[in-house]
Amino acid sequence: MQNFSRKWIWLVVILCLVGLVTIWFSEIRTFVSSQSVERRASSVELSNGMTVVVEIADTQQERVQGLSGHAPLADSQGMLFLFETKEIQGFWMKDMLFPIDIIWIDGDTVVGFQQDAQPETPAKTIFYSPEPVDRVLEVSAGFVARNEVRVGDVLDVELVDK
Repeated sequence: MQNFSRKWIWLVVILCLVGLVTIWFSEIRTFVSSQSVERRASSVELSNGMTVVVEIADTQQERVQGLSGHAPLADSQGMLFLFETKEIQGFWMKDMLFPIDIIWIDGDTVVGFQQDAQPETPAKTIFYSPEPVDRVLEVSAGFVARNEVRVGDVLDVELVDK
């Protein structure tokens, strides 16, 4: 009889531990999913009439994540980084899966670009804006050339509220 009671006690202890581990993993999964980045879509229209649908990165977490681990962009897709103040901005290609063009924007005006930035460039190259900017547009490599983007182009940026 004593052996039978011990088995039940151990069974109850094991079931309690399984329950606690399940709850713990559920809490971790909830925390991780709450940390994932939700982005809103907006658009940027170029001077040639081309419209790019962009994901917005306007929080520190979104800007750090950027396009890292993101699937390659279609020709009419991009990511628009928004900053509160105009500063020299530096971008690198950490965990990128595809090459991009980086367009540096002051207000609505293109002030420069970096073409064909490759994933994980040697020595973790950082690409800097040529002057202080408050917006940066990342698009697929070759976009700048295909769309004849020029310094001085004025963009029509339409932002959608969160």
